[in-house]
Amino acid sequence: MLHIGTISEHPEISRMVEQVCGEHMKARGRDCSFYTYENSYVFLQDLDRGRRDFDLLFMDTDMRGLHAVELAERLKEREDSPVMIFLSATPEGYYEDAFRVGAVHFLTIPLEEKALTEGLTRGLSALEHRWHKKLLFRSMNGVASVDLSTLEAVVSDDHHQVLCLSDGTTKEVRTKLSQLEKRLEGISPFRFIISCRGVLVNVETISEITSDRVITKSGRVLPLSKRRSEELVQALTRYHGEDVSDLEG
Repeated sequence: MLHIGTISEHPEISRMVEQVCGEHMKARGRDCSFYTYENSYVFLQDLDRGRRDFDLLFMDTDMRGLHAVELAERLKEREDSPVMIFLSATPEGYYEDAFRVGAVHFLTIPLEEKALTEGLTRGLSALEHRWHKKLLFRSMNGVASVDLSTLEAVVSDDHHQVLCLSDGTTKEVRTKLSQLEKRLEGISPFRFIISCRGVLVNVETISEITSDRVITKSGRVLPLSKRRSEELVQALTRYHGEDVSDLEG
């Protein structure tokens, strides 16, 4: 699931971004959620409260609240910073600042579909680089390299951690779970959450949650404690762009 956001005072711009992104992602066989904001303060509130997650953000320099450049500077400091693309009707005033604060592309308003698709493609390329980032671990036989996009879960065995991969295989590495969790928080684009003592689960890989277990997309079954159940459901619904209250009834 790709989470896309737009911040702009102009609804027609948000609608065009949503339409082009939706058609492009559908053609690639990828699901995406889309949220629009007029005010950058409301966007930050949703982000800080964990109500929304964003992978890709289209930022119109004409927005309410914080200035677009100031917002980008704040986002750049976050571990979960989205890939940013600037939009502006006055590019001469923002072009250099946009790239200084980490934007991967700059689009001029009025938007053209071809240019918007190019921007989306560049943003997706930046995300792919993040998603396939590799970590090195000291293993029982030397050093193991793990593509984070394949890591479904981590199961602790004291000072040894079992890395559960999406192809059904496992790798055993020598580290403490607390140290591994800290490394993942600092570098992984995926959110890992505790399902029970000694088990970390990648929220993106969850297929189903029952009263006492988590089932991943590969079919792997992991234990779930009652104490952690609600937190995991909240994380999963946020990932899919839903609200828990919408599931009731």
